[in-house]
Amino acid sequence: MSSAAPATADLDPAAAMDQLAQSRSPLLIGVRHHSPAVAAAIPALLSSVQPELLMVELPEEMQEWMPWLAHAELQAPIALAAVRKSGGGLAFYPFADFSPELAAIRWADQNGVPIEACDLPYGSPAWGDDPRSVRSLAPGGSAETVASRLLDAVGVRDHDELWDRLVEVRAPQSSPEAVRRAALGVGWALRMAASMDGEIPALDQEREAWMRARLQAHAGKRVAVVVGAFHAPALLSSAERSEPAPPSKKAAAVVTSLIPYSFDLLDSRSGYPAGIRDPEWQQAVWQCGLSARQIAEELTAFAVRVGEGIRGQGHAAGVPDTREVVRIALDLAHLRRLPAPGRRELVEGLQGALAQGEPLGRGRAVSRAMEATLVGRRRGRLAPGTPRSGLGPYVETLLRDLALPGPDSMNAEPVEMRLDPLRSDLDRRRHVTIHRLLACAVPYAVPLDAADRDVDIQTLTTRWNLRWQPATAALIDLAGIRGVTLEQAADGSLRAREAEAERDDDGITAALRLRLLSAATECGLQSLAAEWLRDLGDAFLRDAGLAELMAAIDLSERILRGHIPGYRPDESTARWMEARLGPDLLASAVRQLEALAGSDRLEDARALIALVGRLDAQPATGGGDTRLSFALHRLATDGSPLMQGAASAVRALTGRDEVVAFGGVLGSWVDAAADARAQSALAARLKGVLAVASPFLESAAPALDELAARLRALDDEPFLRRLPALRDAFDVLSPASRRRLLAVVGDRWQIGQDLDLQLEHDPRLLARWADADLHGRQAVNASLPGVL
Repeated sequence: MSSAAPATADLDPAAAMDQLAQSRSPLLIGVRHHSPAVAAAIPALLSSVQPELLMVELPEEMQEWMPWLAHAELQAPIALAAVRKSGGGLAFYPFADFSPELAAIRWADQNGVPIEACDLPYGSPAWGDDPRSVRSLAPGGSAETVASRLLDAVGVRDHDELWDRLVEVRAPQSSPEAVRRAALGVGWALRMAASMDGEIPALDQEREAWMRARLQAHAGKRVAVVVGAFHAPALLSSAERSEPAPPSKKAAAVVTSLIPYSFDLLDSRSGYPAGIRDPEWQQAVWQCGLSARQIAEELTAFAVRVGEGIRGQGHAAGVPDTREVVRIALDLAHLRRLPAPGRRELVEGLQGALAQGEPLGRGRAVSRAMEATLVGRRRGRLAPGTPRSGLGPYVETLLRDLALPGPDSMNAEPVEMRLDPLRSDLDRRRHVTIHRLLACAVPYAVPLDAADRDVDIQTLTTRWNLRWQPATAALIDLAGIRGVTLEQAADGSLRAREAEAERDDDGITAALRLRLLSAATECGLQSLAAEWLRDLGDAFLRDAGLAELMAAIDLSERILRGHIPGYRPDESTARWMEARLGPDLLASAVRQLEALAGSDRLEDARALIALVGRLDAQPATGGGDTRLSFALHRLATDGSPLMQGAASAVRALTGRDEVVAFGGVLGSWVDAAADARAQSALAARLKGVLAVASPFLESAAPALDELAARLRALDDEPFLRRLPALRDAFDVLSPASRRRLLAVVGDRWQIGQDLDLQLEHDPRLLARWADADLHGRQAVNASLPGVL
């Protein structure tokens, strides 16, 4: 597909603007996704042309939602959501009252004009697997382009501000056609900048080719096209035409939905790249139409509300302050020759009159009041009867019954909740509901303390951060294709994950099978969990490593003890687990001991201590302990460095070696780490020790004393060579384990009061500096003996 610029590239700006503005086949209305000025001008523009068809830049799959977007009882902001049936590529298309596309759709519906979503289908392979790309409005490239000259001339830093200065703030008292011309002009400049700096992105070319093909299909009709101003030049009848390239892959199935949205999410500072700053202000400007007088009145109202917000925080802000805000904003607009103050003038007035030059204290209070007033907390509402999957209302009702955050709390901060599902029936139902949402890949719950918890600890209570967000509603609608209840959707999602894994080249791995089984039990899926429990047979026993086998043993014991809130096996399954499954898993784990010698997986190191502890707790059998001790000895002497460390720690933990002897082994590893290869082995050995025995070291003082003695005996240079390996080894501990071990070491060696652990620079950089200092000292001593 050609990347050439459209025909307007060869024209001067004035001629290009005339060509764009005079086009009536089609009528081009260039927009930014959120623009109060263009949205206010849309009804008059369309009324003057009376099109027979309105085309809007939205993916083809959104066509079914046009009547519901135009519904009189719909309350913006709302968003169209699109997601692949595979679960990838979630995209949102938010709309507010000041979105030109929504204004055009509403006009067309009221005037009986058909509407067509004319953009490239979202299921097309051209979009890729990521959410829809949103054009960066930051200046790019080094060439001096029309857009870069405009930035300098207007005195702004980026293209968002360029649009604001050339379109939004100059729109009051202007005609709708003048607003249209200004918007098309900015879009033309941005397109010329992209073309001169390189070439138009392939996705944009594919989308534009698709839209031209849709226009060609309606040749002879009066068509109005509401399209991004960047794309408008490519839709001129004189623009270079090309047919869409045949897709290399089959189009993906897409699930779409219409969901409520909120102003705080619409604000660009929330992370939405195509957002607009201060939506509540933009809403007020849109409501003023193109009236400069009404905008000035709204500015006064906003200044008053910000003052109220400052007083609510305990700071002074009276009528004189508010008057000064308005005076500064109006004076700035007059100096800049603007018909009415814009957002920039309002913000500068608030900062100048109220913040009083304080970045902290009062400045923060002003900032909070501005955010609450200018961003707003407005939330949309769907029209009655809007189509929804059966799962959506089911989940909302379920969350309300369980007193969990739902759609009504979308603007709120995450709710932290502690659950005790084994003691409370309500918490058990909450626990199962949360895990079913997780199984459906719905972003709603985030477990707390997961990164700061020892790996092998199972707690009776759980802590969660719960929050309803737009992605929650969108992915619930996606999960709705698998069932109308959350139980059905979770069951279908887990089975779909199993089927997808079976189609992969690797098939279902032992680790995945175990994760799916664990998810099924936590979700309370009785039949599915029982079915997958039976699958822990020959295939699993053959493919599983020691870590997976020990995890399976742990899971089966938790099930039998009733420690999984959502699942209780029936009597026959429980008897089979006790008589057959448990012994088979343990026997397979014992057979895996000899296969551990070459392992470098931390999971295997942790599984080793779990297996030895379990075997030691069983009644002694003839020769069993001797075989286990021999296997540990082999691992400690001939295994990989990681397994040497883990096996040595296990022998000390289980009393097979004396603690003092174990400390000597640790010290010998430090002594031997003289070169890079030995230092790498030292890090791996210490990782093995710490992965299985960090609590043991907290109480095994002789082992620590021996290690500390060897380190203290080293000169600076040998110590610095070993320092990266020591630091790398201790990274294996969780933050909580590191804090506990440091506390023990500090108390024992009485360094806790004097040790400053707050580093201003990266430890690796500090080590290099120390190494440089050492070499400098050696050089000085060589030249001037005795000086240092």
